[in-house]
Amino acid sequence: MQRSQLGAFLDRLKPVFRDQIGQHANGTPLYRAYTWIEAGAIATLLYRAAPALPARQARVLSVFNGPAGPTADVEVEELVRGRARICPRWVSVRNLHPSTEVAA
Repeated sequence: MQRSQLGAFLDRLKPVFRDQIGQHANGTPLYRAYTWIEAGAIATLLYRAAPALPARQARVLSVFNGPAGPTADVEVEELVRGRARICPRWVSVRNLHPSTEVAA
């Protein structure tokens, strides 16, 4: 009985999105911050489902509640045909970690 009550309580908890800054064309609100992640922050992107891929630096543009949970709209530097390009991506916030790079 207590486990079912705890499960019901946890299902009612809302994610901690802060400061709405816009919305997608479908009406999904865009936010400036979610927990420690804020728009403009540099984070380390490390895909949990593909640990063999190297970690990359990503700049957070906004966060929103996507179909699979909290999602970040980020810009990531990718090598495309041998050249570095900034590419937009939507990634789960679970794949983002505080950046270990020190700003100069």
